[in-house]
Amino acid sequence: MKYIIFILSIAISCSSFAQTKKLKGESNHSTVGFKISISGFSVVSGKFNDYALTMDWNDEDLTASNISATIKVNSIDTGIADRDTHLLTADFFNAETFPEIIFKSESIKKIDYSHYEAHGTLSMHGTTKDFVLPFQIVKMDGNTIGIRSRTSLNRLDYGVGSEFKHTTMPDFLSDTIEVEIDFWTKKRKE
Repeated sequence: MKYIIFILSIAISCSSFAQTKKLKGESNHSTVGFKISISGFSVVSGKFNDYALTMDWNDEDLTASNISATIKVNSIDTGIADRDTHLLTADFFNAETFPEIIFKSESIKKIDYSHYEAHGTLSMHGTTKDFVLPFQIVKMDGNTIGIRSRTSLNRLDYGVGSEFKHTTMPDFLSDTIEVEIDFWTKKRKE
């Protein structure tokens, strides 16, 4: 009888260990940032200040895991107010018509002991495309998981700034946007 109780307790503890953790990004300790080359002479960086990052994480069963993000375009912050205002116009993000950037994973693939890929869709500026978000788990402690992602995207794939022409430099903006995301999680209330 003691043996059966022991086996049942192990099974229960294993099943609870493998449960999906319902997490969200802790904005006080997170950054959703980007960089773009300006005519090859310089790099401008910025971030979005208003976003929601959610994560359902099950390390034992990645098919039960997912990541999603919703970014408010009007929270863009490059440190220069006039530039931020211009980025919100129809020349670039057209934030009034397309107020959010949304990523939703459909599957998560483990690459090695700390590196993963979230395969899903990215919606921006009225366009939705398949997108792979590589990420690394830098530290894990209970419901607190540190995530780092470094990737890039072509802004023209989403029509961002595709019609913008600088007055003197034809290749003023790089087509490639470097994306830099760092966040840590906490348990979210359902």
